[in-house]
Amino acid sequence: MRLVILVSFILFIFNLRAGAQQFALYNTGTLYDSFENPSQKAFITDSSRHYAFNFFIPAAGVSYGTSGPGLPTIKKALYTGKYDARTLSEEETGLTRISSAENAYLLTFKLFQSVKYHRELGFSWQVRTENYGETTNQTLIVFQDYKRIIDKQLDNQLFDNNMFNTNVYAQSYHQFGFTFRENYNKRLAYGIKLSYLSGIAYSKIKINSSGLNINTETLDYDVYIDGDLRTNFYYDDIEGKMIRPGFKNPGLAFSLSGNYKSKRGWYFLANLKDIGFIKWSKDSYMFRDKNYTIEAGMVKDSLWHEIKSKLQRKGYTTLINGKAEILFNKDLGNYQPNLLLSKNLFYKGGDIALVNTYRYKSLNLSLSTDYNLNNFFEVGAQVMMKSPNTEFFLGSDQLFKTMDTQKALINSDETVGNGYSGASFYLGFSLKFGRIMSRPQNDNYIPGINLKPGAKPGFFQRILGKRQE
Repeated sequence: MRLVILVSFILFIFNLRAGAQQFALYNTGTLYDSFENPSQKAFITDSSRHYAFNFFIPAAGVSYGTSGPGLPTIKKALYTGKYDARTLSEEETGLTRISSAENAYLLTFKLFQSVKYHRELGFSWQVRTENYGETTNQTLIVFQDYKRIIDKQLDNQLFDNNMFNTNVYAQSYHQFGFTFRENYNKRLAYGIKLSYLSGIAYSKIKINSSGLNINTETLDYDVYIDGDLRTNFYYDDIEGKMIRPGFKNPGLAFSLSGNYKSKRGWYFLANLKDIGFIKWSKDSYMFRDKNYTIEAGMVKDSLWHEIKSKLQRKGYTTLINGKAEILFNKDLGNYQPNLLLSKNLFYKGGDIALVNTYRYKSLNLSLSTDYNLNNFFEVGAQVMMKSPNTEFFLGSDQLFKTMDTQKALINSDETVGNGYSGASFYLGFSLKFGRIMSRPQNDNYIPGINLKPGAKPGFFQRILGKRQE
């Protein structure tokens, strides 16, 4: 089982490249905001042009966070490329936690369908990765030296106490979304997002209870583990075609969103976001653990033989990380405070974020503070240049931790920084084009009169010649 845990954990660490929540982009009227929160506007009547497009410049971010007694080992592995668990205590009962979630919009396109009711239609292609993991010191130790655990057991200093309990999952998929929003009246608006999902990769290992007994005469090991492993690919059979979207691992999802602006200037936004599932193909793998004996001196061979002999080819269904969110805003002119509450519905985690934005002409500066329910406290900042037809932004949800991580990576020094370890960075761009969408009383475009320069004459005009005025 040590090999299964190790490989799954390495896969999980590999997927830590992805994802920030980017709370500072909520309630900004950006193209990103309108796809994440479908009731939000991406266009301004009388100012914005007809179409919005990101021109294949991804709105993407990278982030991760880790905490717990195994933090020194994780930091050294990430910053120096070396795995060293020698400083970890075998008697430690606390859990090491790692959390991340990627959300990269590769393509976003939206059109301002009509000024009346402010209807907008959009299409997006995004790639998402969701990760969460928690494990024990003993599990981290066996990656490097399983004999440490055995020696403690022989010395009667370590007992059957669920020492190998682990819960790690990583899920990646394409999401193709269609969005629609409109105003119900001057104060209330609603939106919906319907998505087709195409699974890329899924791996999960969950050990609910575990133990180790040693035969002191033969030094054989009796391992008890109650849990299972699921993955849609064999670890030595990873291919590039896995990342291509298709219909092998299909899924569906939807988001519902609504916003309301009161007479006193209060603004409320509510989302039921990304409620969906993926049906992984019958070519996926499952492995159910049980009691088995490992012969002395044959640890690796016994484990590998056990894994290969018990793998089953079977499909299964997984949920994606749906969320319930609510945002409160008070319009104070150039200063815009936002309080956001976000809770994962099917997995652990959630956030309580306060975003303070100051606007000066086209410049938007934001400072955010966020308490993550996985026990991370984050301070972020964002810079945005936004006009009715152009927007560019960059930021970080973990500003100071990102600076520490950058320094640690440059110097290959795992001692940089205090407390939990984390990093985050995101950016995005979009541009609007076409004619300006105006109210009828303000519109200077009249179909049939405002002909484009060089436009071809009509059918009868070509036959009868140019009409004399």
